[in-house]
Amino acid sequence: MQSKDTKLTISGSEATPEYQPEPRKKVLWVGLGIIAVVTIAAIIWVAWGLKLREREFEANLQKRLELMAASQVQLTEALLETAIGQANRVINSELFKLYAAEVHLVEDDVSLLVSGPLPGQSDPDEGVAQLAAQLPMMQSLLVEFTRISGYLEGRVVNRSGTVYIATDATTTPVRVDQMDMLKLVLESQAPKFGPLRNTSLGLVLEAYLPIFPPEASGLDKTPVAVLMLSQMAGERIDQMNSSSLMEKGEQIRFVQKTAEGYEEVVPWLTGKLRTLSQSLGFDQKERLPFAVRPALTGEAKTYSLGLPIAGPDMWIVVEASYDVAREALRGQQKSLMSIAVLLVLFFGVTFGAIWALLISNQERKVAKHFEALAQEIEQQRQLLDSINNTIADYIVLKDVQGRYLYVNPAFATAVGREPEELIGLDHEAVFGYDTARRLEHSDQQVQTGGMPVTFNETLYIQSQPHHLQISKSPLKDAEGNVTGIVSVLRDVTEFVEVQKRQEQATAKTVEALVRAIELTDPYLAGHSRLLRTLGVEVAKTLNVAELDLATVETAANLSQVGKLFVDRQLLFKAEALTAEEKREMESHVDHAAKVLQDIDFGLPIFEAIYQMNETLDGQGYPQGLKGDAVCLPARILSVVNSFCAMVAPRAYRGSRTVDETLQIMDASGAAYDQVIVEALKGVVRSAVGEKLLARHNPE
Repeated sequence: MQSKDTKLTISGSEATPEYQPEPRKKVLWVGLGIIAVVTIAAIIWVAWGLKLREREFEANLQKRLELMAASQVQLTEALLETAIGQANRVINSELFKLYAAEVHLVEDDVSLLVSGPLPGQSDPDEGVAQLAAQLPMMQSLLVEFTRISGYLEGRVVNRSGTVYIATDATTTPVRVDQMDMLKLVLESQAPKFGPLRNTSLGLVLEAYLPIFPPEASGLDKTPVAVLMLSQMAGERIDQMNSSSLMEKGEQIRFVQKTAEGYEEVVPWLTGKLRTLSQSLGFDQKERLPFAVRPALTGEAKTYSLGLPIAGPDMWIVVEASYDVAREALRGQQKSLMSIAVLLVLFFGVTFGAIWALLISNQERKVAKHFEALAQEIEQQRQLLDSINNTIADYIVLKDVQGRYLYVNPAFATAVGREPEELIGLDHEAVFGYDTARRLEHSDQQVQTGGMPVTFNETLYIQSQPHHLQISKSPLKDAEGNVTGIVSVLRDVTEFVEVQKRQEQATAKTVEALVRAIELTDPYLAGHSRLLRTLGVEVAKTLNVAELDLATVETAANLSQVGKLFVDRQLLFKAEALTAEEKREMESHVDHAAKVLQDIDFGLPIFEAIYQMNETLDGQGYPQGLKGDAVCLPARILSVVNSFCAMVAPRAYRGSRTVDETLQIMDASGAAYDQVIVEALKGVVRSAVGEKLLARHNPE
């Protein structure tokens, strides 16, 4: 925008001539309405058809995936039931039950069954010796059972986790995960299966079956031992992906839950087990609902569902490739959309041919309308120029690079230049580098957020400080892109100076009031100052909000104002106060309330002073507030005020040491906020705190 010929404008007082379209416009709307109706009908028809076919497709796919998963679950559960049935022949044997019950009774001597007594150790008693003699026979029975039943190995473990019968040569201790399964079996008194493990022989499934004592033993009907069996499982899982129900793009996956999370069993890979990083999202029935989700092995989109296997924490998950499964559906969708598009095109082309015959005359009418509109814009420009030339606020228009496109006369006069000289310059050329950097930050906010920004800034204009209230708004084009920034700068220097003088007067009034308090009670000399400085340091240590920090500082100065109205004889009394005198002394809080409650500090000063004599256990005054009912500034002032009072002398006692005072506050228990007490300790024991206390009490 140029400084003279092209200027910022606003709407003028005259109305733009109303544009009166030809009746042909009705034809346009009728034609567009017909096309819109046909288009909407086509879209509805296509959407309905697509939704219907989508629903049928997903219902059929879900049924087939459920059938595949259910068949694999049934086969797996049948194999597990067979394994339990085989093992029951051993654990239900009266010989095994009796032997396990007798071993259970020897408890800590069970190690003697396997290793015998150590050198220098006395021979075991007769019962243990008999059990040790029977051990080879029991081991042979277990070895024969595992060989016939196709198990890799078997172990019998007592309730303490000690293996005393094993089919392998060495009775290695049970692992941590095996011990967890043993505890679960002993607690539930039911067979359990552990997660598949990868061994040097392949994938191994471990079964844990409780062994109960015989009926005639007289023992409680709780397991006395657990039979652990290991069986190869890789071949069964390999057979899953050879199901005759599977189609192209479909896979059957075996998933198990371990202490670390979920794993997929993949016996055809080197590691056999693969950790799953994604959440599976099982429902309340431990089923994986049919849905579209990422594949277990990567980012590919699939249809999948999962069914749990009864017993172990294992699932059969069936996946169908999203793209492969929808190939036939996509063909149907394309046919429906092609028909709809052809129908809309037919009506569109027909109407277009009719409309082309009428458009030329309409264009001439439009040209006349815009000619009248251009005249109106020129009138608006002239009106805006007259306003900008007389307004007192500074107005600046910049492009996105920060160059001035327009400045009003008030701004040009303020910076001591002509408006034409400023066009093309930026803030740095007018205000200097440092000021320009500060102002650029708000420019970036407007450009990035696209919203107005208002802030206060102090600028030196012609070597004089000016307090400005600056409002910046984005100038956008028709597409909503920011093409420039309009800034309105209002000089509020006089108002700011008046406000500063008022704040200084208030501060001096507070200082005078503090001096009056200290003159009333010489024992309070410096008390408010020390309370303020220590209170501010404690508040900073606690990282309180700026509002609370300012409240602590101001309230500390005015905290003793109520004592101006307390009888001086009570303030100087050297003996202990009577109950009535104590109540009168505590009335200083009510006196302070009468003085301060109608003063608008802009901060919760009144609340902080009125509550600073409360304690967290409700034993304080004047209201007996408890806990969080006491505001944070009051809790800080309560702790620091008590500390300052105890380390300073009083008419009825001498001053206490810092350590003695802190010990008293520690012993107060729930009376003070102990978090604030700890913060106070850190402050008074710091270099800053020591200086403050030394300055307050030089002796």
